[in-house]
Amino acid sequence: MHNYLQAFYTRIGTTFLLMIIAIGTAFSQTDYTAEADAAYARGGFYVSAQEYIKAYAKVKEIDEKGRIAFMIGESFRMLMDPGATEEWYDKAIGLRYGEKHPEVYLNYGEAMMAQQKFDDAIEWYMAYQENGGDQSVAEQKIVAADNDALALDEPPSRYRVENLLLLNSDAYDYGAGFSSDKGDQVVFASSRESSTGSGEDPITGESFMDLFQSEQDKKGRWSTPEPLNNTINTASNEGTVTFDKKYKKVYFTRCISDDENSFACDVYRADVMGNRYGPAEVVELIDRDANDSSQVGHPAFTVDNDFLMFVSDMPGGFGGKDLWYVSYDSKEDAFGSPVNFGPNVNTAGDEMFPNMRYDGALVYSSTGNGGMGGLDVFQATPGKGSMKFEKAVAMPYPINSSSDDHSLIYADNEDRGIFTSSRPGGKGKDDLYSFSLPEMEFCYRANVYDYDTGIPLMADLIVSGSKGGSWSLTADADGSISLCDKEIKGSTTYDVDVKFEGYIGTGDRFSTVGMTESTTFAREYFLKEVVLDEEYAMPLVLYAFNESALLIDDIVNSSDSLNYLLDIMERNASFVIQLESHTDSRGKDDYNMNLSQERAQTCVNYLVSRGIASDRLVAVGKGETMLLVSDSEVNQMASEEEKERGHQANRRTVFRILRFDYEPGQ
Repeated sequence: MHNYLQAFYTRIGTTFLLMIIAIGTAFSQTDYTAEADAAYARGGFYVSAQEYIKAYAKVKEIDEKGRIAFMIGESFRMLMDPGATEEWYDKAIGLRYGEKHPEVYLNYGEAMMAQQKFDDAIEWYMAYQENGGDQSVAEQKIVAADNDALALDEPPSRYRVENLLLLNSDAYDYGAGFSSDKGDQVVFASSRESSTGSGEDPITGESFMDLFQSEQDKKGRWSTPEPLNNTINTASNEGTVTFDKKYKKVYFTRCISDDENSFACDVYRADVMGNRYGPAEVVELIDRDANDSSQVGHPAFTVDNDFLMFVSDMPGGFGGKDLWYVSYDSKEDAFGSPVNFGPNVNTAGDEMFPNMRYDGALVYSSTGNGGMGGLDVFQATPGKGSMKFEKAVAMPYPINSSSDDHSLIYADNEDRGIFTSSRPGGKGKDDLYSFSLPEMEFCYRANVYDYDTGIPLMADLIVSGSKGGSWSLTADADGSISLCDKEIKGSTTYDVDVKFEGYIGTGDRFSTVGMTESTTFAREYFLKEVVLDEEYAMPLVLYAFNESALLIDDIVNSSDSLNYLLDIMERNASFVIQLESHTDSRGKDDYNMNLSQERAQTCVNYLVSRGIASDRLVAVGKGETMLLVSDSEVNQMASEEEKERGHQANRRTVFRILRFDYEPGQ
């Protein structure tokens, strides 16, 4: 029987599953390859590689020799041995195996992707396409290779990832679980030589998996990993560990084997007794009397400890391996019946390594959900209802890579944790990596100048946050101020008020809400000096011909333009202003004077409706007495459309500051 635990840490991808379908019936079952074919079919890749190599030396028929070379390459690909994989794929192609079996080119591309050799991968995907392979698959793979190459050159996220060298070995190290609420103690699975498991695993050629523990000192340095005691570690495989909410019990996967058989994996648990563990007992998540073959593993509790999540290939799922959960009653120490996570989570591929972020988001790995290649880590936000989740999204590089990435866990209430990856540059076959999401840093820098002269102004600024935090600042001699020492927080909106005596105060707003990158908000403020009874231009406040209503069309929104003046009035509470409206030259003088008065009053009414005191506003109509574009200039224009624009420029509103000593009630 295929060893379920081993299947979790060897290279199992969608391509592999498709390949099994494609070549499963092609096993010739010759005397030379019968044992190799059987070993490969049950996932014994180390044994299959050795047996195929023996058969390769004996077989003379070219088609069968090509198939054997391909199967040797496949065995080594599953064992994550890129050098041997390439050597035997090359032999298969040299024996013309690809002429009838284009999957050799496809899987060669996958092997290159796993090593982040993206240009080589694209060449092999193109060869797959040119030799009769599925066009849509080839195109999808080529696009993915281009995207992955770009992600390495320009990482799309601020995650920081580091190899945990002190924890890793040259073997398989994976499936970590924090064993303390501080995230400074960890238990993980490893096939290193110091494992208790005796003998040679036919799948990997290494020792059987055991669980190891390590802890950090005050400087963050991990101790040398030590195996758990023999109530946990046995001669069989142990892996994929988690702890309950209080860190009083450990849960893990165990896959029992003997010399001839591998039995279905189950979840086990044991009491935590300091640095040691009590006797392990099986957690009966499915009825073994009715089902003795379905695999069960990868336990993980939800944040509230009300549900235990796990992985199984039991009937009723959506693909090979699905995520399931059972309710857990801590008072009765009882588990409910298995429930499938459903189609928002599970696919026709494999979903494995569930875990839960501190905020209730579901984290898991999948081969059937897209991503960068192999197993990728996905995260799904909580949906409506208990244990319901929205459609999952692949986590960005450098969490995901073109290799296998899985077993991601978060420390309690923190954006940091540990995951497993087979990416190039590691210490072993699968390595443990730490990840963290550094806090974003925001900076606000501003300069204030005189609008007309450009001279810096030592203005006063007030910066106020929507979630608290307010600063009263004075610009220096260069007109500069800054808030760059972590004062500006994430998910916050800030209002800025800029004042300088004798000038029209201004300001603006900036926000860190929704930001995903550290950002500096740079602002320049140009203040206009207050000059009484001088005309100040403002954004266009226009009117249709022969109308007093504000013009709002695809080109101009006059109400938005008036908000400019509204902002000035709110920031400069002592101003009394005069709004002046104008018409074009068409129509009689007295009619235009009345029309312009109505237009000015329309503006006053708008500002009053927005909360400005009416005694701070004066409406004055100027008629056609102050044309910006004269009649003679209009008449010289070539088209009626241009002439209308000339007339439109005359239909405007401006303002003057009459006083700056206004006080309410006076």
